Amino acid sequence: MSTDPSKNEFANWTKIIFGYCDGAMHQGSTKAPLKYKDTQLYFRGANITRAHFKWLEQTYKISTASNIVLTGGSAGALGALYWSNYLRSVVEKPSVVSTIADSGIFMNAKVHESGALKLQT
Repeated sequence: MSTDPSKNEFANWTKIIFGYCDGAMHQGSTKAPLKYKDTQLYFRGANITRAHFKWLEQTYKISTASNIVLTGGSAGALGALYWSNYLRSVVEKPSVVSTIADSGIFMNAKVHESGALKLQT
């Protein structure tokens, strides 16, 4: 995202971008690991995301920002959607938060080969 206001209307906004996720769309909070083949998997995306928001507050004081855009792509877009209300709950003015889900909405679509409906994930 450009920081030049003539090229980007969000140039002067506080930007928070969700990257890809742990497979649980930033929602996991398990204490015990899940065993998969010979690997122990820990789904703790919710814990990590809360810690990131805490760090953003401590470092940048996001609770007092005048405009915030929360965004992500693919599974990160779903994370942005899932966490937008949380972000609104920790800022002084919830109306300053806007969320952009970039290509994270998965629609039912016909599978090309069979014509059957399938949720694309």
